[in-house]
Amino acid sequence: MDEKRFFFKNGDGAEYEVIFRKPNKKYFGSDCDGVCACPEEKSPKIQINPHRTSQTQLNTSIHEFTHAFFWEKSEKDVSHFASTLSRFLYNYCGWRMPSPAKQKRTRSNKKGKK
Repeated sequence: MDEKRFFFKNGDGAEYEVIFRKPNKKYFGSDCDGVCACPEEKSPKIQINPHRTSQTQLNTSIHEFTHAFFWEKSEKDVSHFASTLSRFLYNYCGWRMPSPAKQKRTRSNKKGKK
């Protein structure tokens, strides 16, 4: 599967790159679902483990994006928020990750390196 990437800026203007790639187990352990770099890093990244279930990827995406926007929030607060929102979207709204064959890259999420 091709590595999927997405770029966004947080509320303070830090530009993040989102990568669907399993975080390095040497640094984050073997069961890590995702990682968000500090927004003060030169090129901060979010990594999301693509080998998890659709529901876990949704929860992890919300969790790591929350860190990117609210870096100062506690892990407890971020986890509570992400779990609540992902349960709502997945269980109540029926959100599901599209299959890789149906995913199309749009011009807005393609970006060359600066």
